[in-house]
Amino acid sequence: GKESHILKLYDKVQGFTKKLKLWERKCDEGDVSCFPLLNAHLATTAVARGPVVKLVQAHLSKLCTDFSHYFQDIENKSERLDWVRNPFIVSESSNSLPAMLQEPLMELSSDLKMAYAEKSLTEFWCDVEKEYPELGKHALIELMPFDSTYLCEVTFSALTHIKTKQRNRLDVETSLVTAVSTLPPELSKLMKDKQAQVSH
Repeated sequence: GKESHILKLYDKVQGFTKKLKLWERKCDEGDVSCFPLLNAHLATTAVARGPVVKLVQAHLSKLCTDFSHYFQDIENKSERLDWVRNPFIVSESSNSLPAMLQEPLMELSSDLKMAYAEKSLTEFWCDVEKEYPELGKHALIELMPFDSTYLCEVTFSALTHIKTKQRNRLDVETSLVTAVSTLPPELSKLMKDKQAQVSH
């Protein structure tokens, strides 16, 4: 979605993995209260609870294994980018940066704390790039793939909405610009330019 970046997605995957491990541990103890519908069903029917709980626990275990396989080393990757997430906590994660980027990061951690609180992460790093070009560029390289992907998805969605079967010969360039633009229209200027002719 909008304002989505790799760090948010790392956090979501890590959060879901922690939930999976909690659910697996609870099922191992015979507790399925994390799944209210299953818990209610087992309480109201004559189904043997043990085999069902073991099946759910096995499924959760397989899901944990699959997540570990698909998202290998996610915690280390996320920690390596902690300096992008919060540049004011200069930690071990910034040690992976070249020395020429570590120095501006330390300067930045004193200068721009207020701006960090008031803006989104991407906007903040765009502003930082003006003052610390190399550091800002390095951070934006990590954040940009998801922002540009979102814009492509929004534009394609707008295109499928605008260019229907009945309007298949339509030149969509101006319609697409209008659909995906974040700039508000200057209504007074538009109305003035399109003002009806005065009578003679």
